[in-house]
Amino acid sequence: MTKKNLSKPRLGKHSSDTPSVNPFTRNALSSDLTWLRDVTAVGKPPVTAEAYVQAYLADPGEWYWSTILLHDSRESVLKRVLAIVEQARLPDHEKALGQIGAGPLEDMMSDELLDHLQHWLPFTPAMRYALGQVRMSSEPPALQQRLKAMLTR
Repeated sequence: MTKKNLSKPRLGKHSSDTPSVNPFTRNALSSDLTWLRDVTAVGKPPVTAEAYVQAYLADPGEWYWSTILLHDSRESVLKRVLAIVEQARLPDHEKALGQIGAGPLEDMMSDELLDHLQHWLPFTPAMRYALGQVRMSSEPPALQQRLKAMLTR
C-alpha cells in the first residue's frame, strides 16, 4: 500500500489539481500588459496597448524595431506579436502581418512556439497569413509538418 503525499505543493510548482495559466492565450494577453513596450525610451510618447497595436498596424515600417528579439525577451515579443495579429485584418494589414511572419515568428519558429500557438486554434485569416510568411525550408521536416497540420485546422 502506498501513502499519498498530503503535503502542500511548493510555491512555483503546479499540482495536478491546479490548472496552469498559459500567458499566451487571448485572455491572458488582455489582462497582462507586461508585453507593452516602453516607447518613451526611444523618444516616443507613452502609448496604451490599443494605441500601440493600431500604430504598428498603420505603419509597421516605423514600428518594426518593437518586434525584433534584440532588446526584449522572446516571451514579451511573442505576446506583442499575438496582440498585433489579434487585431489585424486582411487585406488592410497585409504589410504588418508579412513583417511579423518573416520577422519575429520566423525567428522564434520552434516546437515551443507552436505549443503556444495551439491556444489560438483555429487560426484567424490574419494568423494564417503571418505564419504563411515564415520561411520553413530550413526547419526540420517534423516542425514543417506540424505547422502545416495546424494551418489546415
